[in-house]
Amino acid sequence: MSFKERMYLRSFMEISKALASTLAVDEVLDQVVRQVTEAMNLKGATIRLVNPKTNTLELVAAVGLTEKYLQKGPVDMDRSIADALSGRPVAITDTASDPRLQYPQEAREEGIASLVAIPMLSKGKVIGVMRLVSGEPREFTMDEVDFACSVAELGAQAISNAKMYEERIRELNLLKGMLEVSKAINSALEVKKVLQLLVKTATTALDIKAAAVRLLDEKRQMMELVASYGLSDRYITKGPVGPDKSITEAMMGKAVSIYDVASDTRATYPKEAAEEGIRSILSVPIALKGKVIGVMRIYSAELRDFSDEEITFLSSLAEQAALAMENARLYQKLKGEYEALMSDLYRFTGFTRF
Repeated sequence: MSFKERMYLRSFMEISKALASTLAVDEVLDQVVRQVTEAMNLKGATIRLVNPKTNTLELVAAVGLTEKYLQKGPVDMDRSIADALSGRPVAITDTASDPRLQYPQEAREEGIASLVAIPMLSKGKVIGVMRLVSGEPREFTMDEVDFACSVAELGAQAISNAKMYEERIRELNLLKGMLEVSKAINSALEVKKVLQLLVKTATTALDIKAAAVRLLDEKRQMMELVASYGLSDRYITKGPVGPDKSITEAMMGKAVSIYDVASDTRATYPKEAAEEGIRSILSVPIALKGKVIGVMRIYSAELRDFSDEEITFLSSLAEQAALAMENARLYQKLKGEYEALMSDLYRFTGFTRF
């Protein structure tokens, strides 16, 4: 076995060990770029994952490159990346003259002479690209590319494992949250107490920044905040939410998701949201006997494309909120009827005694 083959085997074993010992994707991907750089005697390496919402590649791991180069600008689907995203490795032997490179000037200043882009596949779909860069002009051999592809597969496997684990944990948290809310509704008849538990449960179960419930005050035709968790007083008192188009749409009976509060015209207070650290918002209607009486909202500190599962969970919580209010209304009605009956009985008893 040659020295190079021994290096490849050692690196492969180290990455496999990291993959087996942790579910932290950042740790595994950091190990991937470090091991592949050392084994192949490279200047550095990066891993970028596809953000399907923005159609850009987001940096998740890097070694051997300056912060200035890494922050040079968004990495779009340039030709070298596009080729890699089609599922095949792409080598650029001369970064100074190859038209496929997006930032040739920055590459020259960084001292990058050659590079190869390796696709990262999960379940047959390209989820990202690993780039290996050389400070010297270099033609990557088939053995080197094959080794890099094998390492990229390990990185993709780490991401897939972490996603599966996160999904199981999220499902467990959602189920746990629903059980807690159901228990509270069965044991408490104080609406505000149940609604406060609802917003706290939504925040913890979905791992988000905050949640709130607003109900329609029909007399004043205003949305009144009745429960919140994770929001500052400054944000809560920022002003009326009546003009908010996302709330208006939710009051029409449908879930409304705002991916980027800063740029979505449906968000009324983008400046205040930015100061509060809010990037995305999801609103779902609260309906009682077929009539929408309010809105439940969750707030994310990161840009978040809320999944169908998350929307279903929040809608279920909204149904629980409506059930809590209906239970409280029925309780108050029965309590009133009971008190009226007892009052009549006392009057009748007093009359007969007289």
